[in-house]
Amino acid sequence: MQESTKTSNVQEQEGAMNAHPLSRMEASSSDLVKEFVNHVDTQRYLIILEDLSSMAQWDTIMSYLPDKKNGSRIVVSTQQLEIASLCMGKPYQVSELRQFSADHSVWVFFKEESREHTKGFRRDEVVYRNRPSFAQDAINNCFLVGRDTEMKELDKLIGLPLDSSQGKSNVVPVCGDDGVGKSSLVRTVYNHYVANNRGMFNMFVWVNVSHPFNLMDLSQSLLLDMHLEPPYSGRIYRDAFQAEYDAIKLCKEVLKERQCLVVVAGLQSKNDWDTINNELVSAGTYANCIIVITTEESVATHCAASSGRVCNVKPLDAAVALDLFRKVFPFGSSLNENMIEQAKPLLSKCDGVPKRIIALASYLGPLANRPRETQERERKRLNDNFKHEVTMAKCDSFLSIFTSISSSFDACPHLLKKCIFYLSIFPENKMIRKRHLVRRWIAEGYSKGIGSCSLENDAEKLFNKIAELGMIQQAQQPITETDVIRKVSWQVNCLILEYIISWQTEEKVLLPLEVSVLEGKCSLTTGRVGQHLAIRKCWGGDEFMFNSMDFSRLRSLTVFENWKPFFISEKMRVLRVLDLEGTPNIKNGDLDQIGDMIPRLKFLSLRRCTPISQLPDSMGELRQLQTLDIRYTKIITLPKSIINLRKLQYIRAGETTPGPEEMNEEPYRPRRTRILHTLLSYSPKSSRRGSPTCHGIKAPKGIGRLTNLHTLGVVYANIAGGESILRELSYLTQLRKLIVSGINGNNSWGLFNISWHALTNLTSLSMGLTKGSDKHLLQFLELPEKLQRLKLYGHVAKLPKHIGRLDNLTKLTLQMTTLFTMEDIQELGKLKRLHTLRLRFVVTDNDNSGEIKFCAKVDGSSTRVSSTAPAFFDELNTLEIACRSSIHVSFLDQMIKLEQLKVDCSYGLSLDFTGLEHLISLNQVVLKGSPSDGCDCDAFKEALKQKLAQHPKQPPLKQEQKFRPGQ
Repeated sequence: MQESTKTSNVQEQEGAMNAHPLSRMEASSSDLVKEFVNHVDTQRYLIILEDLSSMAQWDTIMSYLPDKKNGSRIVVSTQQLEIASLCMGKPYQVSELRQFSADHSVWVFFKEESREHTKGFRRDEVVYRNRPSFAQDAINNCFLVGRDTEMKELDKLIGLPLDSSQGKSNVVPVCGDDGVGKSSLVRTVYNHYVANNRGMFNMFVWVNVSHPFNLMDLSQSLLLDMHLEPPYSGRIYRDAFQAEYDAIKLCKEVLKERQCLVVVAGLQSKNDWDTINNELVSAGTYANCIIVITTEESVATHCAASSGRVCNVKPLDAAVALDLFRKVFPFGSSLNENMIEQAKPLLSKCDGVPKRIIALASYLGPLANRPRETQERERKRLNDNFKHEVTMAKCDSFLSIFTSISSSFDACPHLLKKCIFYLSIFPENKMIRKRHLVRRWIAEGYSKGIGSCSLENDAEKLFNKIAELGMIQQAQQPITETDVIRKVSWQVNCLILEYIISWQTEEKVLLPLEVSVLEGKCSLTTGRVGQHLAIRKCWGGDEFMFNSMDFSRLRSLTVFENWKPFFISEKMRVLRVLDLEGTPNIKNGDLDQIGDMIPRLKFLSLRRCTPISQLPDSMGELRQLQTLDIRYTKIITLPKSIINLRKLQYIRAGETTPGPEEMNEEPYRPRRTRILHTLLSYSPKSSRRGSPTCHGIKAPKGIGRLTNLHTLGVVYANIAGGESILRELSYLTQLRKLIVSGINGNNSWGLFNISWHALTNLTSLSMGLTKGSDKHLLQFLELPEKLQRLKLYGHVAKLPKHIGRLDNLTKLTLQMTTLFTMEDIQELGKLKRLHTLRLRFVVTDNDNSGEIKFCAKVDGSSTRVSSTAPAFFDELNTLEIACRSSIHVSFLDQMIKLEQLKVDCSYGLSLDFTGLEHLISLNQVVLKGSPSDGCDCDAFKEALKQKLAQHPKQPPLKQEQKFRPGQ
C-alpha cells in the first residue's frame, strides 16, 4: 500500500513538472529531482535537448543545470533563430555546418572561448549584412512569395518615429485572414532584427496570447521569454509567480528600462488589447516597438495610433497565387500549361490564401504523372464536390478550415445562420454591395429593429458580424458602375459557399433556409423549390419546365443576366424580393402585370437594366414595397401611382455623376435634341420614345406623402414644377440621404423654402447646380446641422457662407468653377470632424492658372509655431484634388492627421505641390484615374517622387488602377 502510494506521488509530481515551470520548482524537494540534481552536480555530462521551442523551457531547464566549469556540454536543437542566439548569450560565434538546399541549412552557435573544441568549422561573426536579405527569405519561404512590399512596409513601420499624440510605444498591428502568412511575415522581419537590430533594440520577446485571455499568464510568458540577467532573473522565480501584481510590476519595469521589440501573437479582442495597453504598454518608452498579430482588422485599427500604422496582409492576387502554386507544386517538371488552366477554377477556391494554395498543390501533385483523362476526371470531381473530396482525402489544411467554419457556424444564433445560408444565392466571385444585401434582408424580415432607421442599422450589424467571421470579405477588385464612381464591394468566401452547398446536399432536414439554384441543363439543385430561387445565366430550361415548379413558398427570386418573361408567375403570391439587377435583355412590357402577380413585393431592383425606360402603372398596387432601385436605367419619370406606396423607404434612380448641364461643358446632344429631351421629360410617355438616360428623375406631385422615405435620389429639379417638388421635400422628415440635381435660378426658391430645420435626420446631402446658376446661389443657404456628408457639384462658384459651422461633417466633396480664396480655406479648416475632403476645380475664367494655399491665417502666414494655433483640418485624413487648370497647391500649415493625398489624373496633371514636408503624417500619395491625352504622366510622377523623397517619412507614390464596367 505504501509502495503504490509512493509510485502515485511520483507520477503526480512528474505530471505537475510537465504542466508548469512553477510546478517543476515546487517539485524540487522530491526524491527524483534530488537524485538528478546530485548526479549533474558531481559528474561531467553531455546533454542533448531536441526541439526546444521557447525560452521559458530553456530557463527552467538551466535552473537545474548550473555551470560547474568542469567541461560539461549541452547541445540544443531548435528551428528558431532567436532561441539559438538567446541560449548562447553574447558574444557568440556562428558557423554553417552544412547546406542541404537553398532553403535548408544547419548552423551552429557557440561561445567565443570554445573555439578549440570546434576546429575545422568555418567561423563567421553574426552581422546583419551576412544574413539573408528579405528577398532571399521570400525565395526560401513559400509563405513569403509576393510579400516583398509587406516586408518592407513592416520594417519601415517598426522604425517609424512617434509624435507625442500617438502614445509612448510604437504599436504596429499586423492583420489578415488565417493562413495568409502573417506570422511568417512577422517572423522573418523579427529574425532580421534579432540577428542585427541596428542598435534599435536590446531585448526581443515573442509571446502568444492565451484564450481565454489572462494578464497574469501573459506577464509570466513575457518575463520567461525575456531571458533576463540579474537582478531581474532571480526575481522572476522568487516573486513573479507568487502574486499577479508583482509579475505585472516587473514587466512594467523591464519595458520602461529596456528597448524592446515585442511580438504579441493571437490577439482576438479590443478589450484584451485595452488591458495589455493600460497595464503594460503604456508604461514603456518611445524606444519600444510592439507588433500585434491578429485576424481582426477592427482590432488592428483599434490598437494602432493611426490607420497608416496598420500592416494589412491581404490574400494574394491571382497572378501571385499562380506563381506560388507553380513554386510549391510537388512535381514541378510535369506541370504544363494545360494542367495550370484546368487547375485555375480550383485555385480560385483558395481565395489567395497561401496555406490553402500549398495544400491544393500537395493534393494535385500525385495526379501529375497519371494519364490525362484521369487527371481531368479527378479535377472535375474535386471542383464539383470540393468539400467532400478534401474530407475523404484527409487534406489537413482544408479540413482544419472546414472544421473552423463548422465551429463558427454552430456558435451562431439561428438568425445569423439564416443570413449566412442566404449568401448561397450569389454565385462564386459575384461582387456584392453591402447596401444591396442589407435592403434585401430588411425585406425578408431578418432585421428586428423598429422604424426604418433602426431596421437598417440592425441589418448592417448582421452584415458586420458575418464579415467579422470571415464568411464574406472585401473583393480585391472594386465595383465600378461609371467611370467616376467607385464603391467597396464584397464577395462570399469560396469555402463558405462550398460548406453551405455541401450541407444542403448532405443534410435534408433542419436547414436554416432553403436556396434553390437553376443552372446548366438541370431542373433544380435541390429536390424542390425552397424559399429562395436563383436563376443563373447558364440555365437552359424552358417555360414548360419552369411552370411545372411549385412556387407557393418562394420568398425571393434572383435572376443573373439571362431574363425570360415567364420568370414572373401568378403562383409567386408570397414573393417579397425580386432582384433583376444587371439583366440586359429585359423589356418594358415584361413588368406590366407586376402589381397584380406579386402584390406582396417589398424589394424591387432593376439596377443596370439598361433597356428599361418606364415603370408600369401597376406599380401602384405594390403597397408593401419598401425598396425601389432603378439606377443606371433609362427611366426619367416616376409614375404618378408611386405616391400610393406609403411604405417606401428607399428610392434610388438616375445617376450620381454630373450631367452635361451640371458640368461646365456643352451637353453632348445637339440643341434640337436637348429641347426635345426637355419636352419629353414632362410627358409620362417620354420613356416610351427611347429618350436618352437622364441624370435624375422627375418626381410626381405628391412625393411629400411618402413620409417613410429615408433615402431619395436623384431628384431632377430643372423641369416645369421643379420648385414645388423641392418645397414638398420638407414633408419627408425621415430623410437621411437626399440627392438633388438640376438646381438653378428658376427653381432656387424651392431650395430656400425647404424647411431644413424640419429634416432633423438628414445626414447626407448632394446638390448639383446647372450651368448659368447665380454664383451666389448657395452662399446664404442654411444647411442642416446634423449633416455628416455633403457634396456640391456642377456650377458651384461660392461656398455656403457658414459651412464651417457644420460640426458633424466628416466627408465633403466640392466641384468648383472658381479657386478657393483664403477665406474659403480658413472656413473649411474649422470643420472639427472632417475626415475626407475631395476637391474638383473646373475653372471657367480666362486665366486658368492660380494658387491654393492651405493656411490657417488669411494673410498666408504659418501658425503652427504657436501653441495657441487655431483649429485647421485637425481631423483630416484624406485629401483628394483634381483640376483641369494649372494650379499651384501649397501647404503652409501642418495637417497633423493627413495620411493620404490623392491626385485624380483624369482631370489632367497640371498640379504643382509645395510644402509636402508639413504633412507630417503623410503615408502615401495615390494617382487615380487615367491621364487625359497630351499629359506627360511620367514627368509629373518623377517630379512628385523627387519632392516626396525630401519628406521625412518618404511616403510612396502609388498608382490606383481604374476599373471600368465589364472588367
